[in-house]
Amino acid sequence: MDIKAYRHSVIQATKFLLSQQNDDGSINPVEQGIASYHKVPYALALMGQVERAARLSMYIQEGVLDDEGDFVGHFSRSELLKRYYVVPNAWLLCGAHKLGQFGISLSAIDFIGSLQHPETGGFFTAGPEAAVSGEQDVLSTAVCGLALLYCGRTDEAAQAGKYLEHVISHQPAAAARLFFKTHKGYETVTEFSEENAAEQMLSVGKNGQWYHVSSLAAGFLAKLATVTGSAATLDAAQKYLLFNESGGPDRYLSEKSGFFGWAAALLLASTGNQNYRRIAVSVADGLIENQLTNGSWLKASMGEDLTSDVVDATAENMICMMQILEGLSTGD
Repeated sequence: MDIKAYRHSVIQATKFLLSQQNDDGSINPVEQGIASYHKVPYALALMGQVERAARLSMYIQEGVLDDEGDFVGHFSRSELLKRYYVVPNAWLLCGAHKLGQFGISLSAIDFIGSLQHPETGGFFTAGPEAAVSGEQDVLSTAVCGLALLYCGRTDEAAQAGKYLEHVISHQPAAAARLFFKTHKGYETVTEFSEENAAEQMLSVGKNGQWYHVSSLAAGFLAKLATVTGSAATLDAAQKYLLFNESGGPDRYLSEKSGFFGWAAALLLASTGNQNYRRIAVSVADGLIENQLTNGSWLKASMGEDLTSDVVDATAENMICMMQILEGLSTGD
């Protein structure tokens, strides 16, 4: 564990992120739209870059946010962010609210809230195109749950938490796989192509998995438990996180590992369990190992082999490293 190196890493990443901003506040590559900047306001807020974040917020409010509270912008979404429609919306909302840009966050929260299943509390993967019987998923629900918490929508956030608790406690193959999606309400999606398996489940012992999904669920539930005081919610958070420990040898080192450390740091602060310190440090060391000399990282947890992946990865890993630093300082 090298706290000094972790702090230096975030400073270098901040310098890189600032170098990608244009005079009008937009973030390069501009033509890749929301894929480039959806985590940037949150990262800039954490680093106290208020003026730069305000310029980006103005760009978003004037040219991206529509009257319904959706982020449509000048450019179409990448394929992955079409499939997980509400994920970038929720990150933008969280960042805007941290910055006090309430014209963005409070305009966007009703749109996000409209995509919550009225009975289960989960969030529809496909966004506004989804039918009531359509897929809900752990990733969308976790990030939207964070957005609800930031805006003080605690009742809706608690419903999102109940969905995630139900998913982790009703797994059809709990010892071997963690399925990420349901449809027709709570019915677990277990049939899909092998090519699409990484988006659908986490398996014991395999490399190259979507560790960020269960990690974001764990982190959101840990935050929710501090509001509700629910032991069941905190227990579910730990179950999601510990399933990652049964993943592949790359679970601390892949581009999808940052949020594993983020969630471990949150649970360290909540529980004092030193196993979470070990996980957070292992991930932080992996982030240091994979950071480029210019302060950036090549690919984020939802990378799509786009040039925007570098900016998204840098913002994402700044968020994760800052939470790890905070958790390590408060989790003794």
